[in-house]
Amino acid sequence: MTWKTPPDILNLHPHQVDIWRIHLDLGLDSVKSFESTLSADETRRASRFQFDKDRNHYIAAHFSLRDVLGRYLEAKPAQLEFSIDEYGKPALLEHKMEFNLSHSGSFALVAVTQDHIIGVDVERMREGISSLVIARQYFSPAEVAEFDAVPIEQRETAFFTCWTRKEAFIKAKGLGLSLPLDSFDVSLTPNEPAILRAVRPQPQEAAHWKLHSLDVAPRYAGAVAVEHTDEKNQDLEFRLWDWQHTAN
Repeated sequence: MTWKTPPDILNLHPHQVDIWRIHLDLGLDSVKSFESTLSADETRRASRFQFDKDRNHYIAAHFSLRDVLGRYLEAKPAQLEFSIDEYGKPALLEHKMEFNLSHSGSFALVAVTQDHIIGVDVERMREGISSLVIARQYFSPAEVAEFDAVPIEQRETAFFTCWTRKEAFIKAKGLGLSLPLDSFDVSLTPNEPAILRAVRPQPQEAAHWKLHSLDVAPRYAGAVAVEHTDEKNQDLEFRLWDWQHTAN
């Protein structure tokens, strides 16, 4: 699958899952124009960043989320209103569209569906991380065993593969840190299919989810998790779009 330029008119059917890739290193003039579309809460959160680069990335990511959702809903970015639940997961007011946003380094991902709970995660692969220590602390016993079996030269990729898949599932569930990281198992071996192997204590739940790895850019890992009960026996269609700002 490759990232493509989206059509001018977007239709999102129930079986489709759209993932948008956003490059956050934008010009200051663009960032300044984006900031005026954010809510008071988003502006307040942006002001908390110590470094301008991080603040500008936050503004670009949240504007692009508004812009993407507005393309489906035929609304301007500033017109959209969000609520945030007790675990911090945002939702659109007056619309049922499911979405999720993640950003790291110079990239953001926005995932959008009509009827499926969804979570997405992107991580810049940072050097110097003690992946073995973190894996033993946060991964499930089955994941640690799979991680130990991966050749040493592939462990950095395996670590971020596992981390983004777990984060995507947690974000889709919307339970934040109240969902223990060792309460479910994902596959992590590089170049193997993305699978939610087990969920505890409800083992039947694993069959209701689709995991998908995302090739975001060199030195980045990405994943999306989508609830899919398959009641209509219809496979999900994943579509990858490259976001570019177009003035309305």
